[in-house]
Amino acid sequence: MYENQNHPEPCVKCDVENCIHNNHQCCCTAKEIKVGPQYATAQCDTVCATFKAQK
Repeated sequence: MYENQNHPEPCVKCDVENCIHNNHQCCCTAKEIKVGPQYATAQCDTVCATFKAQK
C-alpha cells in the first residue's frame, strides 16, 4: 500500500568540500560517520573522524 510513496533519502549536512565523502551539494555520502572524541564537552571539541581529504 505504501510502495509508491516518495521518501527523500536522509542527508547528513557537511560543509567540508575537500572531503571525499562530500557530494558537493553539502551532503555526506559516507556509509558510516564517526564523530568524536568521546570526552568532548562542547561542539567545538568534536571532529568528524570519517574525514578523508580529496587528492
